[in-house]
Amino acid sequence: MRVLTSTLFRSRLEKGFDSKTAKFHTSVPEDLRIFEDDINNSMAHDIMLYEQGIIPLKELKMILKSLMEIYESWNKGEITISQEFDDIHEYIEAKVIEKIGIEAGGMIHTGRSRNDQVVCDMKLRLREELLIIAEQILELIEVLQKRTEENFDTYMILYTHGQHAQIGTFSAYLSNYIEILLRDFERFMDCYKRLNTNPLGAGPVGGTSIAINRLRTTELLGFDSIQMNSIDATSSRDWAIEFASCCSLLMSNMSRIAADILEWSAIEYGYVELADEFASSSSIMPQKKNPSTLELLRGKTSEGYSALMELLTMVKGIPSGYYQDLQQTKITLWRTVDNTQACLYVMTGILSTLKVKPENMWKQVDGSFTIAVEIAETLVMDAGLSFRESYKVSAELVNTVLKKGTTLKSLTPIDVEETVQKMFNKKIIVVNSMLEKATDPKKSLDKRISLGCPHPDEIRKMHKENETKLKESTIKLTDKKTSIKDALNSLHKIAENYLKE
Repeated sequence: MRVLTSTLFRSRLEKGFDSKTAKFHTSVPEDLRIFEDDINNSMAHDIMLYEQGIIPLKELKMILKSLMEIYESWNKGEITISQEFDDIHEYIEAKVIEKIGIEAGGMIHTGRSRNDQVVCDMKLRLREELLIIAEQILELIEVLQKRTEENFDTYMILYTHGQHAQIGTFSAYLSNYIEILLRDFERFMDCYKRLNTNPLGAGPVGGTSIAINRLRTTELLGFDSIQMNSIDATSSRDWAIEFASCCSLLMSNMSRIAADILEWSAIEYGYVELADEFASSSSIMPQKKNPSTLELLRGKTSEGYSALMELLTMVKGIPSGYYQDLQQTKITLWRTVDNTQACLYVMTGILSTLKVKPENMWKQVDGSFTIAVEIAETLVMDAGLSFRESYKVSAELVNTVLKKGTTLKSLTPIDVEETVQKMFNKKIIVVNSMLEKATDPKKSLDKRISLGCPHPDEIRKMHKENETKLKESTIKLTDKKTSIKDALNSLHKIAENYLKE
């Protein structure tokens, strides 16, 4: 059995891992995602060390130059990291020492532990991924806004319990998800506040006796503040769990959209049709056009849920302080990121290309029994019945026309008056115009006056408000992206300036 040795962090130990244990122990595969972040982390930390008078300028320049060379090699795809290394932190430090020697290179890790280093890298990467997800949410909202505007007058049945409930519009349905997704966006923005705090300088768990400046690395890396308590900074992963929770909620909401479109694309409904590029065909049934992309999205939602449960389970029994269990959180986080981003991409594509069929929606609306509630409310407002009286009358009218094989639109004022007289021994007067407004689908929807209802004017108002919210959200997102970009650009410029001295 071949024994692998990486001596950088193993001075205390006489033997190295065997090959299988090394493979079991290493986090290199999941660390590749934070390679660039670890370079930035080290540059910021060592610039701070120089400014604090802890390492000389000559050694700082040697460290910065070697880090930049390693980063260039990484970008060119010239670096392969073997399982001999515990992680990329060990690899990068070993490469620096290999390039400039241990006397200068050995200063790179002064006043820093892998514990605060790795969590810093994870936060640097996750905040970028979070902002990508937030941007994708806004892109999806923008598509929904456009489709809403196209369908202000597309009438459709709204459902409860899978049954016809009330008359609405397709734009009201789309607007419903715009509001949900705006809340998703706000959840991610709120999560960002707790994510974008600097753990660097917390040491292994209890800080350091070296005179570091945590405020300076916070500034150089574009964090909003310090994650203050050193125990909390190195051993907590609640920010990762919160991120996964936000992803789970977002996935849940997209899965419900998928469920709607899947149902409505069936031949029996024919409300919508997926574009070919988001559908599949059958291996044996030539007539099939399967909305399989949406089915996969629903399936992948369970991955999001399981990732959240994985993270919760990983940390539930870990005592305070850093334990190697926490290494596993990276695997789950990156999978969650990739899954969520992929599903957002697919959902945005599906909704932007979705063919809506208003004529099929109208076939279900016209003659539907959903106007029964409009009849009941009309009898309350125009005939003076209590709601429960009018409810019973409307139910009886539904039973009557069902027995006749007709629809509620066939009712006459006399039908309604006689039903009320028979049931409650009350005399009311019903005129044609009153009944017509209640039984005509478009006129019945025009009668709706409650805030937020599917009345076309209400949806237009919500659409306008959502447009404002979308612009405000875009500004909020842009500010955060700009803040990070400016900080990291400044970090690299500072490093370049030191190299010129």
